[in-house]
Amino acid sequence: MNKVIINGNESTTIDIHDRGFQYGDGLFETIAYKKNKLQLANEHFKRLRLGCERLSLTGVDESLWFDDIEKCQLKHDSIIKLVVSRGVSARGYAFGKNNITRVTSSYPMPEYPLAYAQGITARICTTPISMNASLAGLKHLNRLDNVLARNEWNDLEITEGFMLDNMSNVIEGTMSNVFGVLNNELYTPRLEQCGIAGVIRSQVIILAKKMNIVVNIVDIKRHFFLQMDAVFITNSLIGLWPVKQIGDMTFQKHLLVTQLQTELFKCLDC
Repeated sequence: MNKVIINGNESTTIDIHDRGFQYGDGLFETIAYKKNKLQLANEHFKRLRLGCERLSLTGVDESLWFDDIEKCQLKHDSIIKLVVSRGVSARGYAFGKNNITRVTSSYPMPEYPLAYAQGITARICTTPISMNASLAGLKHLNRLDNVLARNEWNDLEITEGFMLDNMSNVIEGTMSNVFGVLNNELYTPRLEQCGIAGVIRSQVIILAKKMNIVVNIVDIKRHFFLQMDAVFITNSLIGLWPVKQIGDMTFQKHLLVTQLQTELFKCLDC
């Protein structure tokens, strides 16, 4: 059952003058709740703290999030979404003392087709991702790039679209981070100028290094990306899905991807 808790109270009403609504002045986290626990909660809150520091969102009491999550009365696998905004302020972009708005909402976990774990079909989007080093890595509320990119297609056979920056570097999917495999080495885009530094992305990098897999975090041009031996995507809800096709390019099942998928499952299940 869906529940929304705003500043500790069950509600679905936000002040229209809230800066999150007016300007996208805030952050969010999407956390999987499975087997009666929040997956990678520490990592999600670490990223949230980093974002609050970068945006000068002071006065966020982390303990209150857990109180709010408790009020969601979770009984089944669910999605927990946390949103924090700077709250209501006088008109204009300038802000003074923060008047934090805290939103915790819960939703049923989607039932994705089992076949997605064996491989999905993707495409390259034409909508470029905005570059801003000040916001790079953060899961901020301004997601219009992703909205426009995701609405480039209606084909139900296509699950994800990859977004490039204005220099033709592959950055991420509309809802995911992206990895490639070439000559048994792992590649994933640098995110110093744009993109979201995903929690599962970080876990995959950690796991790969433990498995003695070389990890290259570099600029990945479109033409180089399409020469990979294998491609896969990650996020907090899906874990890891291989990509079997991008446009006319097809990718075979790869042992390294299967091994990472298995190790990630163990990590999330522990």
